Amino acid sequence: MKAILYGRATLIALALGCAGAAGAQTTEQPPTGQPPAGQPAADQAPTAQAEAQTEAVPEMVVTSREQFGKTSYRTLAEALKVLDRMENSSGRHLRMIFKVELAKDKSGPLPIQLWAVYSGKEEPIESTPDGYFHVPYRADWEAADAKLVSNQAKGSLRATVMLEVLSDGKQPIAYGELRQGAKVLDQAIEEFVGPVMGFFVPSIDELDFSCEPDAHCHVHAALDTGEALETDDKGRPILEFGRKLDRRNPTLQLGATAEDGTPTRLYALPQLHVF
Repeated sequence: MKAILYGRATLIALALGCAGAAGAQTTEQPPTGQPPAGQPAADQAPTAQAEAQTEAVPEMVVTSREQFGKTSYRTLAEALKVLDRMENSSGRHLRMIFKVELAKDKSGPLPIQLWAVYSGKEEPIESTPDGYFHVPYRADWEAADAKLVSNQAKGSLRATVMLEVLSDGKQPIAYGELRQGAKVLDQAIEEFVGPVMGFFVPSIDELDFSCEPDAHCHVHAALDTGEALETDDKGRPILEFGRKLDRRNPTLQLGATAEDGTPTRLYALPQLHVF
């Protein structure tokens, strides 16, 4: 592996959200009985019938939603559509996902939740028990430029953007597909990180494969040429992009299994080489 400093996608971890306010709103229903015309206000005692007809109105609570990220869904949708087209053409799927966690020394309501808010609607965004959120491509969200929001305070979240590889471990995946998926992440990172960090983000030139649960699973990866992939200090395989592989476009067998041998989730974490 190149002896250079790596900028993990976790260095792309973002301080997310914008200020919002929570409020409560209470409404009251007045008695339905009306006093006779001309009767003084002091004499307007409610009747037993009016009291029976008066019902308490429950408190209406307006909950705040903090914005997730610094970009609009419409901008992010450009990258998501590319992944959708890749799925339709290849029969496989690379999903863009976000690992969302509370930043160090931050606290907030658990579990962390995300929603898409658009056109007066609010829809939850799918998540796994491990805290990975899948933001899908939705034409109606794009048209309305939906806002992605969370239940956390401003600046309390850190997010890592990566790919989920949906593979059965048997059908090979083209190197070129993973290469294209990394370019999609490049685009998404530029949109999310650029406005936050204020500097140029280098392109992804490596994918590190991992699985969940992290300490109790194994990633299987092999090139069809028989070449072994490099591994990290945990023995996890690394796919390093380069001209040689770009020209050959080999296929890879990819999969992940839990300790009991059953399939488990497989992720491709982008790495940036910072010179």
